[in-house]
Amino acid sequence: MSARRIYLRSSVWVQIEGAEPPRFLNALAEAGIRFWGAEPEDDFTLRLALRPRDLETARTLALRCQCSIKTLKLRGAPAVRRRLRHRVALMAGLAVCFALLAASRLFVWDIEVEGNEDVSKGEILRALAECGVESGSFWPTWSADRIKNEVILRIPELAWVGVSVDSSRATVRVRERDEAPEVTDKDAPYSVTARRTGIIERTEVYLGAPLVQAGDAVLEGETLVSGAVKSGLGTVRYVHASAKIEARTYYELTAAAPLEYSEAVEAGSRTRWALVVGNERLNLYPGGSGLGENCSKVTTEHALEWLGVFSLPVSLVREEILEYDIVTRSADTAALQQRLETQLASELERQLDGRGEALSQSFSAGESGGLLYVTLRAECLEDIAAETKAE
Repeated sequence: MSARRIYLRSSVWVQIEGAEPPRFLNALAEAGIRFWGAEPEDDFTLRLALRPRDLETARTLALRCQCSIKTLKLRGAPAVRRRLRHRVALMAGLAVCFALLAASRLFVWDIEVEGNEDVSKGEILRALAECGVESGSFWPTWSADRIKNEVILRIPELAWVGVSVDSSRATVRVRERDEAPEVTDKDAPYSVTARRTGIIERTEVYLGAPLVQAGDAVLEGETLVSGAVKSGLGTVRYVHASAKIEARTYYELTAAAPLEYSEAVEAGSRTRWALVVGNERLNLYPGGSGLGENCSKVTTEHALEWLGVFSLPVSLVREEILEYDIVTRSADTAALQQRLETQLASELERQLDGRGEALSQSFSAGESGGLLYVTLRAECLEDIAAETKAE
């Protein structure tokens, strides 16, 4: 018999003592009396469970088998129901608790925001609160279309807003607008200027009047290709100049880092608790909430909820305060120099922005004022052309 059926049925557990307990079991079987859970305690004693209505018949059979029956306990849902029948206050309290839990499912106590990147969660929660979507609100009155329209009206950066409710938790999913790409007017007059100072190596002019040639030295901002093109008749036509101008450029980048650094060494910890009900917090420890100097905090919140069933605005907060001693240590100079060189190489790649490459580069290092300085000097070949709108 399954454990579930055994619990739903009322049963009485008895202890059989006698010379031949197995003979008693055979007698029960011959009389058609159901029993289960038979377990011997020793050669002359065993325990088993019967239906309450079969108890008197079992006593008669036990006497015939020279055994005695001792009632141990009454089990099952009917027995529990009989015990609770006279406990009116307890039953009423349970009924009220279940009613409150059922009612709590109609209110939202926790709101999660998903899908936001540039727009902050706080800004979205404030807009939702202005629309009536906040902790403690009655969610059956919500209108998904109204919430979407009002939130987007308050936050134009959002393209879509959706709200779903599971028990007492609301999940707000948003999608932000994609920025419209910048449109360049190909018919407007533009010239080509130098992004960086360098020496021209090669020019490819697609449209416009070239003003420089290979071997020329140019300064940053200098016009390389003009958008004003003269015709054979002497008239001037303004075009959107376009070109690829490759030049040798030179970079000198420097980075610095301290030769000594401070390290936090854990010196101890302590734990404190707080009770949060709604937006109110009750600290279960003396003193204020300050951490003190050289301390950090790890917070764990235990909410009063049953996922998918109910959630209440009550949580127990555990805060572990970690205390540190600040120790000054000397940096590994070789490792520090290597790290700075890697940073400078990455910065050079960022400034080249895929439009060129380093032909040669070298590093130099020196110490001054408690700092390690690393300098990168590089010669590069890159496209320095930049389209600039003509004035």
